[in-house]
Amino acid sequence: MTVTIIIKKPGPEVGRTLRSVVLNVVLALLVPLLFAVDVATGTYKLPIAWVYEALINAVVPIFKLPTDATLVVLYLRLPEAVSAIILGASLASAGAVLQSVLRNYLASTYTLGVSAAAGFGAALAIVLGFGGFVIKYYVPVITSPYLIIPMAFLFSSLAALMVYALAYLKGATPSVIILAGVAVMFMFSMGTSMLQYFAGNPDATHAIAMWMLGSLENVRLSYLPHMALSLLPIIYYLVVSAKIDAIGLGDDVAHSLGVNVRGLRLTLILLTAFQTAAVVSFVGIVGFVDLVIPNISRLIVGNNNARLITTSTIMGADVTLAADIISRVLVPPYVIPIGIILSLIGAPYLLLMVITRGGKYGP
Repeated sequence: MTVTIIIKKPGPEVGRTLRSVVLNVVLALLVPLLFAVDVATGTYKLPIAWVYEALINAVVPIFKLPTDATLVVLYLRLPEAVSAIILGASLASAGAVLQSVLRNYLASTYTLGVSAAAGFGAALAIVLGFGGFVIKYYVPVITSPYLIIPMAFLFSSLAALMVYALAYLKGATPSVIILAGVAVMFMFSMGTSMLQYFAGNPDATHAIAMWMLGSLENVRLSYLPHMALSLLPIIYYLVVSAKIDAIGLGDDVAHSLGVNVRGLRLTLILLTAFQTAAVVSFVGIVGFVDLVIPNISRLIVGNNNARLITTSTIMGADVTLAADIISRVLVPPYVIPIGIILSLIGAPYLLLMVITRGGKYGP
């Protein structure tokens, strides 16, 4: 008797899962390395080993380091590097979710005007005197985030709801939604420019100008816990990732599977608005992370949102850390705002998407 053994090749989903696991491990290992390089890079150069030693000394003082090196690591560069991680992880995860629930690969908090609206809310808080200012190195620094974050969240939510409402209009195609988002972005950008023009306070005007560029230089240690709140929605995204997958198949299919499409979509859009407000309030308007990173991740791990959100989150942290390093070494001793560096990366990619995809921007 002849026994035939049939060996089946792994399906595409199994292959994507394996690629996702390997990729996430590699990306996660890159985070502490890029973090150390980021902290060590600058006008005052440090050995990478000193970065880890200074961090360990902050808990258990066992290494002998120069005092100035410890101060540079813990009080000047640590907040910037940690905020880069939070910024990238938050915006990339928000972009991945927006693209899935709107079924549009060009959707992001930047292209839908959410970032510009959050920036307008923060700028309005500055002009009205909610934040207060401290002059340090001739750069105004926001000292009270508690009122600026609600203002940024209020206006970012308003922009998100405008796009959300448009998504339910009859005949609202992905291209129309993106065009509406661009219109919203220009509207709030114009409002921010008007606030700049009529502010009548040079400190406020300069702070708004820095906001428009997007910079990590003014982040302090005390701001990090507030910025870290933007990471909490990622847990919820992963919990409901299967329902987000169902929405990606179409609203009718999702309804038949028992998903409350409107309620879930509204919740997710508001959470992405909160994430945007929580980081924009401290670092200013930063674009393209939430557009580019999810698209690159999708090419590698597919449309499964559990994989997509995880990969986008970690990759976003890596990319913003790399951009922060580039911002310091590109034109020394000047530090270029990270928003400019990320735009230099994101703008060509957006043009490439337009050229290669033609009129198709969704699944």
